[in-house]
Amino acid sequence: MEKRYQNIIQVYNNVAQAYQDKFANDTVYNHSYDLLLKHIEPTHHNVLDVACGFGKITNYLLHHNPALSILGVDAAENMVDLAKQNNPKASFKVLDCREINSLQQGFDVIIFGFCFPYLTKEDALKLIKDAATILHPNGLLYISTMIGDYKKDSRITASSDGKNSMFILYHEPEYLIEALEAQGFKILENYTKLYQEGGDTDLFLIAKK
Repeated sequence: MEKRYQNIIQVYNNVAQAYQDKFANDTVYNHSYDLLLKHIEPTHHNVLDVACGFGKITNYLLHHNPALSILGVDAAENMVDLAKQNNPKASFKVLDCREINSLQQGFDVIIFGFCFPYLTKEDALKLIKDAATILHPNGLLYISTMIGDYKKDSRITASSDGKNSMFILYHEPEYLIEALEAQGFKILENYTKLYQEGGDTDLFLIAKK
């Protein structure tokens, strides 16, 4: 595994509890989860929450739709431990998001909640392709990420506790949407929102296979 990815995993293992304490009650992204819930159909049952962190999105979805069967994966073991504690009715395992095609099952909904900022453009585009492979027909794909000029805006950023740093990548909507359409996805939702605290612009996409 590349050193940069190893650093990201180490940082999130170090700050897992502090990260949860800071963001557990944050509702700033609930608007996008509500949109996803609106598009989830009765036939959508199996959900994959990629880079699930402490299980915040999983918790929100299960609260509003307890019938869902959710598997959350994250490369940081300490985050997975928290997710298990927070969501006893869901399943979790330690897994690098770049290895989701190793999962021996298909899904009706796949969630990429802010995992792209830690991925290179090449890996982000491959992840979309991998999602298309394991997503059932008529399945949904949710993507949230910060956007900007990939080459100019990507930079080293302090972690939530201010004691660690990691390289954060800003992606461009055009190539993400192009990749989705190349895999046969239909874009259902596509909008941006300014994140007031950091001043970043966030992109939210929901696509159907």
